[in-house]
Amino acid sequence: MTPAAFEATLKKCEAEDNGAACAKLYYYFISSKRAYLADLQVDKQKALHYAKKACALNDRDGCVTAGMTLYYGDRHAGIAEDREEGRGLLKKACELGQEDVCTFFLNPNF
Repeated sequence: MTPAAFEATLKKCEAEDNGAACAKLYYYFISSKRAYLADLQVDKQKALHYAKKACALNDRDGCVTAGMTLYYGDRHAGIAEDREEGRGLLKKACELGQEDVCTFFLNPNF
């Protein structure tokens, strides 16, 4: 992704409330994709922010990533484990059609 494409994605998320764009930003703040943008640093808090925003905009990928992040937490990034909120976001992903979440993560034994 070029800096211009990143900025366009950020604008779509922030200004246009585009859930898919917000979900895409999660991966740029959490993964090696940031290597394509010199000024972008790993920021798991920011990644979680964008995933939660994506979920609020009914993007099921955002719900899955935010749900899993909260369910397990990340003490190194200062993200507390919150199984209740995580399960709630995973439930929303299921309701939005993410079948694997319905059958695996929402299993009472999970």
